[in-house]
Amino acid sequence: MYHSDRTDRAFVVGSKSLTEFVVEALVSVGAAEADAEVTAEVLLAADLAGVDSHGVARLRRYVEGLRAGTINKGARPRVVREAGGVSVVDAENGLGQPALCLAVDLAVERAKEHGIAAVAVRRSNHIGIAGWYTERAARAGTLALVTTNATPQVAPSGAAEPMFGTDPVSYAVLTDGEPLCYDAATSIVPRGKLERLHREGRPMLPGWAVGPDGVTSTDIPLVVAGLRAREGYALLPVGGLGEEHGGHKGSGIGLLAELLCGPLTGASWSRHTYGPQGADLGHFVLCLDLAALGDIGRITRDITAMADEIRAGSPIDERTPVRLPGDRRHRCAEERSANGIPLLRPVVEDLGKIAELAGIRPLTAREGQL
Repeated sequence: MYHSDRTDRAFVVGSKSLTEFVVEALVSVGAAEADAEVTAEVLLAADLAGVDSHGVARLRRYVEGLRAGTINKGARPRVVREAGGVSVVDAENGLGQPALCLAVDLAVERAKEHGIAAVAVRRSNHIGIAGWYTERAARAGTLALVTTNATPQVAPSGAAEPMFGTDPVSYAVLTDGEPLCYDAATSIVPRGKLERLHREGRPMLPGWAVGPDGVTSTDIPLVVAGLRAREGYALLPVGGLGEEHGGHKGSGIGLLAELLCGPLTGASWSRHTYGPQGADLGHFVLCLDLAALGDIGRITRDITAMADEIRAGSPIDERTPVRLPGDRRHRCAEERSANGIPLLRPVVEDLGKIAELAGIRPLTAREGQL
């Protein structure tokens, strides 16, 4: 199963088998089964959608965190404050996926009652792809927005050191087909994509990251190692370095995420999210009930018509049609659901090591091509 030494060689596995493996791995190190199932669903959604940087390649951090106690396996997220349509959830330093799932479902429920609702989460961990949560809320009839802070890896505009997380922002709303869903980091690129590019043997571009000297770097192992060790390496906000290409605008959006997920939530802002007492990531959910605005059928038809009109716009290149956020992910998920999920050899090998660590059966996959 691991004999090929080609970096582009993939191993294909069905989503059901991969889900079962993730659940078993998490439960074996102390996660509650329900928490493991939600976490597995979010990770698999990323792999199905082609967002491989946030799929099962991230499993090790959860397994090791639960084993070491840096992630609280006994956490039970709970509401600690309510005022009108606003609630605050304490995740008790547990897995981020079940905590944010609870927050999203609560925001939907409260939005149906108040028209609009916000839920803040504190003392949490990594959540996976933010789009999974906004699509969940969108299918319940709301326009949803989710953001989270993260480990400091991004240098704000004008700064010579990382202070912000990659701080993804996602929003989603119903259409007549799949939800219209935007999900992107507020940095030019997340660290996970650099790790994926390195696994695939592909380069990073100049202007994505800088070293301690403020000069752009394209050495992926050096940049990733420097980010992990907090040695002055930094990713850049959307727009890049300075104001010439709008880096201050990307930095401003990152600051909004930091405010919503840090000081306003009662969590730490990114520079202080991980400490000796565990993680203190913050998440923020906003849901607007479409029924509060009018007839949902009419709203959905209008959104669908607008989306179709945009997609029908004249493309710059006839070979590349205009697409909206989520289009590529939904197409990829449909294809991978039917044909299996391709995993690079280093990822499969890491899952094998996780199986040994957790004392469970290794994953079985067949060889394929990317």
